[in-house]
Amino acid sequence: MRNRKKETVKSVILGILVLLSLTLSYLIITYQPDYEIFTKRSTQKTVDSNKNDLLNFLIPDSVVKNQEGTREEAIIQNTITKVASVEGVKDKKVLKELLSLLSDSESTESRVRNRNIEDITTNNVEKILINYQVTLDSALLKPLFFSEDNSNVSLEFDTIVLLKDRPNMIYLYKKDDKNYLQITLKQNIYEKINSKFNEKKQNYAKYSLNNKFIYLKEGDEDNVIDEYSAEDVSLNKLARDIFEKKDNLRISNEDEVTDGYGILRSINNRLVYTNPSNEGGREVGATIAINNTISFLELGYVGDTNYQLTTALDGISIFQEAYKDSIAFSKDGFADIISEDNSSGIYKLTSPKKLTKTYLSSKEAELYSVEKTEYVINYLYERVNLKEIGDIVLGYDKTYNKDRNSFSYTPAWYVKYNDRYMSFKKIKEKIDKGERL
Repeated sequence: MRNRKKETVKSVILGILVLLSLTLSYLIITYQPDYEIFTKRSTQKTVDSNKNDLLNFLIPDSVVKNQEGTREEAIIQNTITKVASVEGVKDKKVLKELLSLLSDSESTESRVRNRNIEDITTNNVEKILINYQVTLDSALLKPLFFSEDNSNVSLEFDTIVLLKDRPNMIYLYKKDDKNYLQITLKQNIYEKINSKFNEKKQNYAKYSLNNKFIYLKEGDEDNVIDEYSAEDVSLNKLARDIFEKKDNLRISNEDEVTDGYGILRSINNRLVYTNPSNEGGREVGATIAINNTISFLELGYVGDTNYQLTTALDGISIFQEAYKDSIAFSKDGFADIISEDNSSGIYKLTSPKKLTKTYLSSKEAELYSVEKTEYVINYLYERVNLKEIGDIVLGYDKTYNKDRNSFSYTPAWYVKYNDRYMSFKKIKEKIDKGERL
């Protein structure tokens, strides 16, 4: 009898061991590493996002006011034509302040209306327009404009409009679309935005350029070259911010950090993040790419530098450094962030290794070094295929002085030709030589 009991106990124990072995084998076979670091991390950050961090990458192109009773000008196809003089703001710091004021309001309702925005923005209504260069997804603005109860509404937009006669409403819409997103606020916001606008407004010439309007300063102003000290971005600090598995960070040398999945390297003047496990994903549209990129940038690419999204293609997003009332460009890679991603997430993102720090001095630019607005417009009209031009800006060349460890910002014209910015001087040089752009 005793032997039988022993045999029974042994059989039970053996059965348990076999079951545990089978379970462990199944777990090992079916286990898959968590390669979706970006997706998981971005979801967490959407909830905890700091408003200022998000605003760093959502700087609009301009804010303009249409006065009551003024006629809305029609876009003139295939030309560059001045159609009006308007009051506007393009200073990037002020634009960020205006967005921040908007985000201080609390929404009570948000819904998509299947109507033309023109149904409510008639010509005789005073309104303030916040213009973006590229199309965005309203989901990006959840931490800014939406309460938790109204956070599931999504619509593509390139313009935000505020109406004087509807002071507690915000409208988001995409030009030529047949619907808009209407956000109702608890308090009136129009006068607060209008007051800040009136403090900083300047006069701009409104030009019709293909299927959009652009705004250039009216009258010539003194052009100055500004100098700032430069500082290096801490590779290790950035790695701790953007990698989720912080306990597994490995520093192979001073120029490379990895967590076993993503790699952050210092290459020449750029910081290059790559995630090889994400390279095989499907191509995504421009708005999805923008959402992914901004969510990733919020993890650690923040500071005193503001950026404006200037180019959005399928899977590629380009942000230019925002400076004064325009954007900066650098042939050495000190003024832009370029992101490449797909359905698996970000697989490559490059950003400046050095950032602008402290103001040092200013001096006047050489006489005639900056072309007159009329000259630039007329030259492009006569010599360039206007259908390929998407924007014209009086921007800044950002150059690095190694001896002084400083950056200089020099005024210079830039033209967005075939989805990429080129200096006007380079365009003119190529055309005058008979070369293709």
